[in-house]
Parts: sequence; C-alpha cells; structure tokens
Amino acid sequence: MPEGQRDLRHAARTRLRWSGFAPLYDGVWISPHDVAEEAARSLAELDLKSYSVVVARVPAGVPQGLDPLDAWDLAELRARYDRFVAEREGLLRRVLDGDVSTSEALLARTEVMDTWRHFPNLDPELPPELLPADWPLRRAHDMFARLYDELGPPAEIRVRQIVTGFSPALGELVRHHTTHSVIDAE
Repeated sequence: MPEGQRDLRHAARTRLRWSGFAPLYDGVWISPHDVAEEAARSLAELDLKSYSVVVARVPAGVPQGLDPLDAWDLAELRARYDRFVAEREGLLRRVLDGDVSTSEALLARTEVMDTWRHFPNLDPELPPELLPADWPLRRAHDMFARLYDELGPPAEIRVRQIVTGFSPALGELVRHHTTHSVIDAE
C-alpha cells in the first residue's frame, strides 16, 4: 500500500494480527493456521484493491531464506509464560494451604484471569512439532487452571458477601465457574 494510505495499512495489519498472522518481511504476513479465507474476507472489507492470499507449505529439508518461525518473538512469549508461572507459584502454595482470604482470592482470581486472557493474542498456537519439547504453554495453562479453580470457592464467598449487602436474594444466586465447567458449557 502506498505511503499515503497509512490508515488503511494500519487497519490491514491490525486485522491480520487479529487473525493470527505475523509479519515475516516486506509486507509478507504468515499464519500457521488455515485462515486464508478469513484473511481475504477481512482485507476485502477494507476495500483494498490489490492483495494476494497464498496457501503454502515449507517442505522439510529445503533451504529457506528466512525461518518462518522468526515472524513471532517466541523468546519473549516463552519468557511471558515462564514469568506467569514463576510469579504465581507462591500464591498457589498459599491457596492450597488455605492461607488466602476471601478478599485476596477475589482480587487474585481477577488478576489471573485478566493476565491469562492476553495470551491468545500473543501466542500464534504453532503446531507442537514446530516448538521446542520444553515449550512452557502447558505449565502456564496448568498454573492458570489450578489457580482459577482453587480461588473460585473463596472468591465466590466474597462476591456473595458483596452482593448480599445489596440484595440477599441475588446473593444466593452467586456461583463460581471452574475451567472444566466453562469448557463443558461450550
């Protein structure tokens, strides 16, 4: 896109990122998933006059100019996952020991959910065969699920206390979800 169309270029980049694409070089964006139709539809909605969507595979053993994995900052993503786990290990121990108040449980559960909800925007969900064997996603997800589920009962008590102060009838309706109940509902 010409320099004079910066707004359009920004909109196209934003939509491609939302679809899981990452820039490889010079306007070439890649995705590890089959989202070609979604990308074409999204770019067409911007009324772009010229673009190409190509579906390709990189054959094993063929030398490449650039490693497609370089499109994503996997070192930074690994650091974020590792940091997520490390920063919450102490909290998990305290929760399991019953050493977390209902107020702290509500705040901690909210913070854990808020932090975790950003990972899908950062992680391209590359196929496992492209990632190192020790990729930290599973550890981080397990930490999230364990904290979310363990903090649920004491957080529910605190929310019930707050809601009951306004409406005892509504306070009786307060229930927490677990990661399994959310997944099962889908």
